[in-house]
Amino acid sequence: MRNPWHPFRGFCCQPGREESLFIHVTVPVILIIGIGYLFGRYGATDLTAISKFSISVLSPALIFSFLARNPLTLGQMAEMTAAVLLFTAAMAGITWLVIRVLGMKTFLMPALMTTVFPNTGNYGLPILLFAYGQEAFSLGVIIVVLNFVLMYTLGVYFASLEQSDWRRAAADVFRLPTTYAAVVGLAVNVLHIPIPDFIYDPIKMIGDAMIPVVMLILGMQLVHVKPRGDVLPAAVSSLVRLLASPAVMVGICYLLGIGGLTAKILVVQNSMPTAVIMTMIAAQYRTRPDFVAGTTFLSTVISFATVTGLLYGVNWLFGS
Repeated sequence: MRNPWHPFRGFCCQPGREESLFIHVTVPVILIIGIGYLFGRYGATDLTAISKFSISVLSPALIFSFLARNPLTLGQMAEMTAAVLLFTAAMAGITWLVIRVLGMKTFLMPALMTTVFPNTGNYGLPILLFAYGQEAFSLGVIIVVLNFVLMYTLGVYFASLEQSDWRRAAADVFRLPTTYAAVVGLAVNVLHIPIPDFIYDPIKMIGDAMIPVVMLILGMQLVHVKPRGDVLPAAVSSLVRLLASPAVMVGICYLLGIGGLTAKILVVQNSMPTAVIMTMIAAQYRTRPDFVAGTTFLSTVISFATVTGLLYGVNWLFGS
């Protein structure tokens, strides 16, 4: 059943509106992120508290509410998981090759952090919602869950190689409320455990609040994420993240025989700019945090120009 009080009801592009993708998809996202940026730039903001609230309350509620009543089959989930894992391995290989060819081996680990992990949560999900609607949004949540797990395992592993402290990775995953929300949500779905509406509806309402909030948070985070040195490596990593990733995922979709809306979601989600979370991990593990922050900022800014073309491209490849 369509949610009548969804915060973005009516904004999604309907059939016949593809010619207005920039106006109806990209511009709203830029405007909301821009408002967050202005508030973070000129307002007194405790970004740590807001981010913690989002990760601890809004994200788990969103993930649980969509997984618990998601019509996806185990086969579909396995298909998407396989595509994301293949994508992760391919992007790591491409990044290793590019960095080696360009003679930037000292940047390998932080470069992997910036090219392998896309911003599927507070950038990718809003794009899916505006462009394709509620069904795409629900499927996109699966990729967000997978991405969270990968960032706090493989991403932390890349970062920890600088400090030889990889054991913290597993502990970090199990500290995340989103991990437990995903496990419980999947269990409820697979085991067909009924949840009364008076319990489910408040959780759903809290989860729906995540989308506008995380876009505002992204804008506020960009105030504190600015390029500082290492411009050429940051530019290379940004181009790999934004240009190589869609080509890789398109190839994987054709390889696995994935088409239609699922293919669009996989390509769009995994072609987003560098995940902002990686800047926090880089700072925590002292893995060239300025380089990671600069790449995050640069790839996000460039993506404002590439997102519309990406949406046109997947519509052309997999049907509008």
